[in-house]
Amino acid sequence: MSMPPADFDGAWKSALEHYFPPFVAFFFPKTAALIDWQQPVTFCDKELEQLDPDLTTGKQRVDKLARVRLANGQVSYIFVHIEIQAQTDPHFSERMFCYHARIFDRERLPVASLSLLGDENHAWRPDHFGYQLGETELRLQFGAVKLLDVDLALLEESSDLMAMLALLHRDAQATRGQPEERKRRKLARFRTFLRKGYRAADLHHLIRFLDQLLRLDPVLNEQVRATIHQIEKEELGMATFVTSFEELAGKEGEARGEARGEARGEARGEARGEARGEARGLVKGQSILVLRQLERRFGPPPPEVQQGVAALSSDELLALGEALFDFARMDEVVAWLQMRD
Repeated sequence: MSMPPADFDGAWKSALEHYFPPFVAFFFPKTAALIDWQQPVTFCDKELEQLDPDLTTGKQRVDKLARVRLANGQVSYIFVHIEIQAQTDPHFSERMFCYHARIFDRERLPVASLSLLGDENHAWRPDHFGYQLGETELRLQFGAVKLLDVDLALLEESSDLMAMLALLHRDAQATRGQPEERKRRKLARFRTFLRKGYRAADLHHLIRFLDQLLRLDPVLNEQVRATIHQIEKEELGMATFVTSFEELAGKEGEARGEARGEARGEARGEARGEARGEARGLVKGQSILVLRQLERRFGPPPPEVQQGVAALSSDELLALGEALFDFARMDEVVAWLQMRD
């Protein structure tokens, strides 16, 4: 059975959305030092889409455009444009220039153009675009970090979330076509994440990155899940942590649903018993996982929260599981549930 490809784009896109300041600080410290991170970061996704030089081709990009305030004591803004490129592209430098020029033309504000190169070609190192015609000269020098150049030992020693993501990226490349080695590294990284003591929300994201980048076939993935449960008990001495909300909710819900559906189907002789049992089992599995998440983050949920979660539909449970990344207190969960009433 072949291994599914690593989802590099999905992992880095999520990192930019949830960890934009840490991303800039880790990979581009000079730019990060110019920015007042106490002020809001305004993402300009729609504007970036309109400026895409490849808009008509339908190509998918992992990029981000943000408006930030400078840390110079004045009310002064700049735009930060970031591109993450996992494969070589002969037109990459030109595209960086087109974005830079179009952003400046539209906004008339300085633009910091930054790129993270995640490919495996040591010789491919785009960092500028330009040309010269007689007395005319044009040159854009943009920030470029090659993941292959980042010292692995430094990444291993770091607890920075972006260092962990960079390690997973390198692991995915190093274990391509080696399922057993990928399985070994996936389990080792999971144990490392637990030992580094990350916040629950950060741990959720790291484990999602783990699932996106170190992907395995279903058989090996089931083996990994079973071992992960054991690692959790060894490292944390507690009930299992929710590793991948959508995946586990579906798996546990399907298992319980099948059992209930089969029992009802046998008892009543009705095929619809299985379908109903599967649906109810899925929702039950999801609600249990959400309650586990809540307990890990905020302590035991009060009865009204338990009842509120139990009353949610499958789609609502998925929405709550995602919203938990943004909540800081249990009362925010209560408010979210009240809005659903």
